[in-house]
Amino acid sequence: MYQERAFELHTHLYGCLNQEDLRWLAGRREPRWHIFRNTFRNTYGAEPVLEDIFADHRSQDLRKYSVYESVGNFPEFQCCFDFVISVAHADPEEVYEVARRISRRQAEPWAEYRMLLGPQWALPDFLERVRSICEGFEQESRDSYLAMSLWRGGDLAEEQYAALKELMARSNAVRRRLVAIDFCAKEEGFPPADKASLFRRVARDNSEDPQRALAILYHVGESFQDKSLESAARWVYESAVLGAHRLGHAIALGQDPEEFLGSIRKEILPERIAQLRFERESGLYLAFDADSQYESELDRLQEQSQAWLKEGAPSSGLSETENGMSMGWPQVDIEYNEEHVQRVRHFQDALMDRLKAQNIVLEVCPTSNARIAAVRRHPVHRFLDAGLKVVVGADDPGIFDTTLEKEFQILKEDGLSPELEQMIEQSRQSVSPRMSGRAG
Repeated sequence: MYQERAFELHTHLYGCLNQEDLRWLAGRREPRWHIFRNTFRNTYGAEPVLEDIFADHRSQDLRKYSVYESVGNFPEFQCCFDFVISVAHADPEEVYEVARRISRRQAEPWAEYRMLLGPQWALPDFLERVRSICEGFEQESRDSYLAMSLWRGGDLAEEQYAALKELMARSNAVRRRLVAIDFCAKEEGFPPADKASLFRRVARDNSEDPQRALAILYHVGESFQDKSLESAARWVYESAVLGAHRLGHAIALGQDPEEFLGSIRKEILPERIAQLRFERESGLYLAFDADSQYESELDRLQEQSQAWLKEGAPSSGLSETENGMSMGWPQVDIEYNEEHVQRVRHFQDALMDRLKAQNIVLEVCPTSNARIAAVRRHPVHRFLDAGLKVVVGADDPGIFDTTLEKEFQILKEDGLSPELEQMIEQSRQSVSPRMSGRAG
């Protein structure tokens, strides 16, 4: 059994809810079915039948609504996710009991659960729920810990982080159970560079106050509909260089570019400029072979960018890339012909080679990556061949109907064997307190 020895380092608290948990949630407070109905209607063009959905004779319908089993169909995944959201209210009593339930049936010796609360919660409400989760874990006396997911957009993450540090000083339960901050949900439009100052602040705080040190966990390279494969791979690399301790998914770093052969990827002007600058400054030439070619293309794109801004670009307080496509930025086409595919592969290899020098750990979630990202062959093989540190996670085991044990079995069936033992040991060496340098 792998699950009894491996540490679970990538899973989401509410993503662990099973059908019995959903039934309990629906019974304690009236579900907000309008959330699920709207998503279901937009996805399937029909109305869900929710009457007696938790009755035994409708167990198959409940599974259809709450378990995602398709491949590459994000709207269907969103339906399942919104079913959970519809029955959940995330009030303090609820999150306390959810934490207890999940911890009580935890099969792994150690697990870190992520929790995202939307930006609608005022800081006092946000902190009350953090405390409740940590107290729920404390009640069960297991090695269950919290990685609090912060909001990617704007400056809210800075405020949430500062509030969490203060709460750790006031609450023993939070100080013991909160071990990391995380960034998850939609990554398109939110470049890692936007969080550079926060990453520096966390590193400084960890050094000055190791007893309250927090690891930085960062979902990146999982979804990149708004950019080229090479830009998405760069985002993975930049996240590590900026100071993240563990990276969630990182698919773009190792996905075979052959899967994009014959396609055209689009990215907005600021993203393309950032990619070309990185290639030139890092010496990892991909688009061109000489500095002069980079300079010429960068000049052209910057002139195009300035012209667009002068013509009356939409006024916004967003960063250049944040939600850039909705702002109407002109886009650049990148054609994936045979030559470009080979160049992207070399670029990925070079980034992975450089990442070996970083104390970075990649978290792979086979079922999640196969069903959402629809990768044909999981990049874990390239990660391991490159000598990178890798651990395995179940991500949302309730929504995917999986377990950490099943995730290891999937990798075993995919040809890995001694590597699985390495990943088990790596998980035990990669817990957040160890990565952040927490003392005590």
